[in-house]
This record gives sequence, structure tokens and C-alpha cells, in this order.
Amino acid sequence: MLNHLKSTCTATAAVLLFSLATSAAYAQDKLDIQSAWPLNLPASGANAEYLGESLNAASGGELDVTVYSAGKLVPSLQIFDAVQQGSLDAGITSPLYVAGRFPAVQLFGGIPFGLDPVEHAAWIYEGGGREIWEDIYAKQGVKTIPCGLMTSEAGGWYNFEINTVEDLQGKKLRFAGLAGEAIAKAGASVVLLPAGDIYPSLEKGIIDGTEFSMPAIDTLLGMQQVGKYYYPNGWHQPAAMNELIVNMAKWDSLTEESKALIEASCRAVNLTSIMSTVSMNAEALSAFEAEGVEFRSFSPEVLASLKAAFDEVIAEQTSADEDFKRVWDSLEAFRSASSAN
Repeated sequence: MLNHLKSTCTATAAVLLFSLATSAAYAQDKLDIQSAWPLNLPASGANAEYLGESLNAASGGELDVTVYSAGKLVPSLQIFDAVQQGSLDAGITSPLYVAGRFPAVQLFGGIPFGLDPVEHAAWIYEGGGREIWEDIYAKQGVKTIPCGLMTSEAGGWYNFEINTVEDLQGKKLRFAGLAGEAIAKAGASVVLLPAGDIYPSLEKGIIDGTEFSMPAIDTLLGMQQVGKYYYPNGWHQPAAMNELIVNMAKWDSLTEESKALIEASCRAVNLTSIMSTVSMNAEALSAFEAEGVEFRSFSPEVLASLKAAFDEVIAEQTSADEDFKRVWDSLEAFRSASSAN
């Protein structure tokens, strides 16, 4: 009889433990996130890996997050579509990648002659920018969270010197977004190329110059081997913000605790992203110099011409797109208010 009771208790305990384990497993919020960049890429890619590790460690098992590197589930430029359709829970990407469909959101990703990183983040979080950003995406069934504040990109690599704006005329340059539109107005021929095609295109003379990213990332592409002149100070993207996008139905299914943790973790990503690249950028610049790269700066006259061209682009966009005007007005109001203090 005693053995029978022991067996019964053991079986009951086993069933209870199995039931609790099963309930716990089903209680977890599972989230698959794909990065638009390789996870070993400084800042952009590393941010995604850091976010996943942080969420898994801090959630106490309530969140089960898996982060995938670029292209593992869907092509990087299709992350928004996959999240919107629900075939992918979430992605870490850039709003610049959907600028063709939603021109206004590229202003959140990075603005020529824009704010510095801290000011850019302040506008998004405290100046009304985020509310507009979320509203634009919500209409598409997507939740967006600022996640990956970036420092200034370099002005680019060129195989010719830019002493006057006339030097740009007829040159084939790899640029994108609003900066690409502006430099095209200045006379350049803009070519859109994915990251993997930039090095061979510059090496073979298919393009005459390119912008890509900050020094810590440029060096991974080996740009110093094919670019003769380097312009470290970028006018086209003094700051940038990447984003975590989540399918709205998936977001709504998460617990309030999970939502709060994701929000807080993305704020941590923003700070980590900036800090992680300070020393790497300095080391990359020193290495460029040691390898014989010739450093140059854009003259005030060249920058003034590019700014005038950019102003034309903004005038065209604000008159053609109501959301673009709404975002631009918000940015300008914040810039005016903060400069007055």
C-alpha cells in the first residue's frame, strides 16, 4: 500500500511538474527578430545581438527571443514587408529602407545637415517626432520603436578631390535617400548599390565615389584600399536612428511587462550603440592614415551649395507629401525651440 501511495505521489508530482513546465512554455512571449545587417557589424548589427541577449537575460523567462543575422529568414530590404504581413515577428532595420513607400520616415533615420545624435534622439523622444513616426507605421499594421542611435557617418570616399561643387558634375557617386537627391541636384550622377557591390565598383572605376557609413564600418569593407581621398566629416547624416519594428498583432499579444522591457531595452541599445563605436572609429581613422589615405574636408562653399540643393529637395517633398511636411515641421519646430534655449 505504501509503495502504491509513493508511486501515485511520484506520478502526480511528475504530471504537475510537466503541467507547470508546459504552462510556463506557453506563457512565454516568443519573438523572432531579424537584423538587416550581419550581427558582427559594429553598431547596426551588434545592436540587434545586444538587444536579444538583454531581453532574454532580463525577462526572467517571460520573453524567448531569437535574433537572426541579415538574410537568414528574408532579404534585408524585405524585412518591413515580412513584419507587416506577419511572416516575421520583428526586425531591426532602418526607416531609410522604406523611404520609397513612406518618404517621411527617412527623416527619422537620418537628415542631411541635421541634428547631432543627442538632439536627434531628443526630437524623437521628447519633441513629438516619435508620435508621428508611430502613427505612420500603425496605419500599416506595424509597431516601431527607436532602437539604434548612430553617430555621424563619414562624408565618403572619392577618387577625385572636391574643391568646388563643379567637381561633382558628371561624377558617378553611390548615395541614397535625401542626400542622394541633393547631390544629384548639384550635378552628380547618383548610383544605388548594395554594400557588397561598393568596393568592386569603386575599384573598377564604375563609380567615382561613395558614402557608406562611419569609419568603424567602412574599414570592414576595406574602403581604404580603393578610395584615394577620404572626407571624414559627413554632411549627409550627422546622426541616425535605426528601429525595431514589430508586427502589430504580435505586439498587441505581448504582456505589458514584455512591452515595457522591450521599450527600456531599446533605450539601452541607443546608448550602447553610441558608446561602442567611439574608440573603434578613432582606431579606424588612425589605420586609414597609416595606410596612406589622404584626408580632405568639404569647403564652406561646397557645403553651402549642397545645403541649397537639399533645401530644394525639402521644398519639393513637403509640397508633395502631407506626412513628410508633418515630420519636417515637427523637426524644424524642435530645432528652433532648442536653439533658442
